[in-house]
Amino acid sequence: MARFALVLHAHLPYVRAHGMWPFGEETLYEAMAETYLPLARALERLFAEGVEVRFTLGITPILAEQLADAKVKEGFWAYVKDRLERAQADYGRYQGTELEASARHQVAFWELTLDHFQRLSGDLVAAFRKAQERGQVELITSNATHGYSPLLGYDEALWAQIKTGVATYRRHFAKDPTGFWLPEMAYRPRGPWKPPVEGPPEGVRPGVDELLMRAGIRYTFVDAHLVQGGRPLAPYGEAALGPVESAEATFYVHELESGLRVLARNQETALQVWSADYGYPGEGLYREFHRKDPLSGLHHWRVTHRKADLSEKAPYDPEAAFAKAKEHAAHFVGLLSRLAKKHPEGVILAPYDAELFGHWWYEGVAWLEEVLRLLPKTPGLRAVTAREAVQGPAVRTVLPEGSWGRGGDHRVWLNEATLDYWREVYRAEAALREAVARGVLPTPTLQQAMRELLLLEASDWPFLIDTGQAKAYAEERYKAHAERFFRLMKGVSPEELKALEALDNPFPEADPRLYLGPEG
Repeated sequence: MARFALVLHAHLPYVRAHGMWPFGEETLYEAMAETYLPLARALERLFAEGVEVRFTLGITPILAEQLADAKVKEGFWAYVKDRLERAQADYGRYQGTELEASARHQVAFWELTLDHFQRLSGDLVAAFRKAQERGQVELITSNATHGYSPLLGYDEALWAQIKTGVATYRRHFAKDPTGFWLPEMAYRPRGPWKPPVEGPPEGVRPGVDELLMRAGIRYTFVDAHLVQGGRPLAPYGEAALGPVESAEATFYVHELESGLRVLARNQETALQVWSADYGYPGEGLYREFHRKDPLSGLHHWRVTHRKADLSEKAPYDPEAAFAKAKEHAAHFVGLLSRLAKKHPEGVILAPYDAELFGHWWYEGVAWLEEVLRLLPKTPGLRAVTAREAVQGPAVRTVLPEGSWGRGGDHRVWLNEATLDYWREVYRAEAALREAVARGVLPTPTLQQAMRELLLLEASDWPFLIDTGQAKAYAEERYKAHAERFFRLMKGVSPEELKALEALDNPFPEADPRLYLGPEG
């Protein structure tokens, strides 16, 4: 029987206390309201109905820290109450017009959001921990701040990202993780390494997989082209019988020499959901993300057709949109059924950014819930967690370097526009390694410096610079974290340290000794 492993990757950079809009805390509040809370509600409903649900959810450590933060919870309360007031005002304005149905839907949505958050006592992390305890989801971890693994300048820096991610998971979810989301699905094997800018030394470095295994991680995920470009061997390590046909390789469980097991993203399921031309979110009945009401800022229009000017968007009909989501769910499960018949012993891995569902694609969580409801009724197909999927025979594989980004390499995060960013990262990594080895700074100062370095290393900053979505914000953020880091390296007063700890407060267990390396 074929196995279907759905993996949702939930991540947002550290925005707590770093502005509101358009690239600050409101981005987190939007995701909480439109993705994380609706997903938690869907899991509650499915459990109450007795529907067996099995999938994997990655919550990055830096996202978990923010969801658990008292200031973030307080800000979210205010955000939801404000949106409810805006929705109520819209309903008053749009009664008797073609936008009335959408306005009524908005009021109901924000009332439900407020009620649900109150019922959870504001503790979204606990809601997902309970879902794991119920056996519905498997929660996995990632690098502490989504640092881009292959380009971090020192093994000690990558080790600190991994181990801090593991420790943060343990604190929030009361167990050790065995699964890991590679940020941007970026991987580097053991071999010679040359830094893209001055700083770290050249030399042979261990593969990302080796450090993951040393930290207790046992499986991860890569993009399809990495296994298609690798050198697969037969199961159980016998000599290769010839190259595995490319498309087939993505349905296998792969095992690296280190012992780390790897699943590869399935291309058919990715295309059906992500594609701008063929993906479900482009459906004309679905709610338009980009057009907002000029007074309330809420969404009352539908996609209509993808090339329609925003002024040409038609009024949103919630009933028709959610009916279409059920149709699309049935279509998707039909695709899975066809793949299962072609690969009856294979694994179909479907990894997506969690925020696609509900936030970018408003009806996405409803689609996902219907998919999960239909899966147990589908012959020849079994929904599994990633941990379950990697059990049993595997194909020994050597993976090349790469990512799921544009071009399959590092160009999104490493290009002419990001070279200064990497210079700052490498300077800070080298300085913290030296400071920890010398032991001349107090531990609390080193801990805060470590937090600033981890936040500096977030892959979000070079990503936003490359895409141009928030270039000025990303540059401001990484330069500010670097400035605070080097200020700490010079020594600060107790008052200054307290202020920095209040501003950038994740990872209370920050352990600077990690910069002595895996053997430190």
